[in-house]
Parts: sequence; structure tokens; C-alpha cells
Amino acid sequence: MQSRSGTIEEAIKALEKKILDIGGSRLLAQKSKVDGLKLHISLANDDITKAEVAKAKAEKDSVKLQNSTAGNRQALKEIEAELEKLNESLQEVKDYVADIRAKVEAAQAEVENSKDDLENLKIELDEKTEEVQAFRAKEVQRSHSLTVFC
Repeated sequence: MQSRSGTIEEAIKALEKKILDIGGSRLLAQKSKVDGLKLHISLANDDITKAEVAKAKAEKDSVKLQNSTAGNRQALKEIEAELEKLNESLQEVKDYVADIRAKVEAAQAEVENSKDDLENLKIELDEKTEEVQAFRAKEVQRSHSLTVFC
């Protein structure tokens, strides 16, 4: 089999040589042009294949990015809704704190008023205590005068 294919190859080479001999330099030039064009066609086909692969990849990437964008938009809406709820809660807490502060300030004012009232009551108590002591002193003195009299 190898000898037969070898024989065929030799016959092909011989025929090519005869064709070249008959066509001469003009045929060689045309053959060179054809070989150059075949090379250009092959390179162009490679470029086309690469471009088609790149296009297919770009289309897949575009679909992925569109899906990702849609998902991100949905996530953004959810986060914005959550942020709005948090802002509402924060406002409620701020209002509650302001209410508590107002109550604390009112309680502190009451404490101050109570201190003043307590101080006034102490002064009044001291005055009454002095009156009571003066009264007792008079009572003791009268009781002592009565016992001296009797």
C-alpha cells in the first residue's frame, strides 16, 4: 500500500513538474498568487471564526449583564423600601426621644419646684417648731409658776 501511494505521489510530482515546465514562469507567478490568496482566505476565515466566537460570547455576556442589571434594579428597589422603613423607624425613635427629653425636663422642673417647696416647708416647720418650743417653754414656766403658787 505504501509503495502504491508512493508511486502515486511520484506520478503527481511528475505531472506537476510537467505542468510547470509547460506553463513556465507565468504559471509559477500565477501559482504563487493563488497560494498567496489561499493564505489570505485562510487567515480571513480564521478572523471570521474568531469574530463569530467573540460575537457569540459578547451576546451571552450581554444577556448576563441585562439579567444582572434587572436583578440589581430589583435589589435596589428592595433596599430603598427597607431604607424608607428604617428612616420612618428612625423618625419614630427621634420623636420618642424628644418626648422623653421633654418629660425629663418637666420632671427636672418639678424637682426644682419641689426643692423650693421643701425648703419653704422646712422654714415653715422651723418657725412652727420655734413657736411650739416657745409655747412649751411658756407652759413649763406657767406650770412651774403654778406649782410654786400652790
